[in-house]
Amino acid sequence: MTGPYTRGDSYSSEASRKQIRLALEKYGATDITFGQRGTMGALAFKGDGRQFRIVMPLLQSEGPMAVRGDIADSRLHEANAKVLERLNRKSWHALASAIDAKLGAASAGIASLESEFLAHVVLPGNQTVLDELEPLIDSAYRSGQRPSFGYPALP
Repeated sequence: MTGPYTRGDSYSSEASRKQIRLALEKYGATDITFGQRGTMGALAFKGDGRQFRIVMPLLQSEGPMAVRGDIADSRLHEANAKVLERLNRKSWHALASAIDAKLGAASAGIASLESEFLAHVVLPGNQTVLDELEPLIDSAYRSGQRPSFGYPALP
């Protein structure tokens, strides 16, 4: 059975971001920033001569959490806020765990930082590799044709 710590329930969002920052700094990353807008969380950093940006959806409740207008029952609003914070903690905890594993592989020489975070490399024009390749990959699967990526196909 999984305990609350391993599920991320008792690990605050701030503690997870601190863990991420410390792990990245230990690896030698710089310019580490975090952000959150609505239901999206973000992390950006520089490392090994590259810029990286990870944008992730924060977990949301499946029930009606947003209450518009007057809040007739403040206890309901408070309960909703607690549920959202718990879900938010789980998102940041999962990202911290993933980053620890990726940095561990890079530190051990199993992979490079760039290969571990390739989808999140920021290209000139401020798009990530994922932003650029996702439509091409989707099109390739729909058409059944190998994408050219701007180069002639190899024999």
